[in-house]
Amino acid sequence: MNIFQGSYENRLQGWFTLRTNLNNLSIKNQCIEIDKWWQKTPLVNHYLHTDFMHEWPGPWELIVENNYCLYARALGMIYTLLLLGVKDIDFVDAIDNNNEDVVLVLVDNAKYILNYWPDTVVNNCLQDFKITKQHSLKPIITKIGQI
Repeated sequence: MNIFQGSYENRLQGWFTLRTNLNNLSIKNQCIEIDKWWQKTPLVNHYLHTDFMHEWPGPWELIVENNYCLYARALGMIYTLLLLGVKDIDFVDAIDNNNEDVVLVLVDNAKYILNYWPDTVVNNCLQDFKITKQHSLKPIITKIGQI
C-alpha cells in the first residue's frame, strides 16, 4: 500500500523510519532513498507557489496536509535532507530536454538530482536541464529552525 494513501500517523511514522534508516548511509544512498520515498506522492497540478514560500507548510504540516504538487514533493525531499544534516542543496525550476517544466532538488553540487523521474537520481546530468530559476532555501530552513 502507498503510505501517502494511509493515515497521518502512518505517514509520520513512515517518514520518521525513513530518516532513521538513512542516518548512516552515504549521501548517494540517502538521495536515492529519499527520492524513491517521496516519488510515491500522488500529485496535483497546483498546490504551492514560489511567490508565497514564506507561507509554505512546515515539515509536519506538509505530512498532515498530504497535498503534493512538484514543489510540495520537492519540499518534502528538502526537509528530509535538512533534517539529516545535508547542507549542499539547491532548489531550482528548470526545463528538461523534452522542453517540460520541472522542479529539481540538486544535492552535492548537482551530483544528485532529485524530484525528476523515479529511479534517476544518479543517471541525470545538470547539462540535461536549463535552469530557469533558483530558489532561496532560507524560507524553508526557517520552517525547521535551522539557519
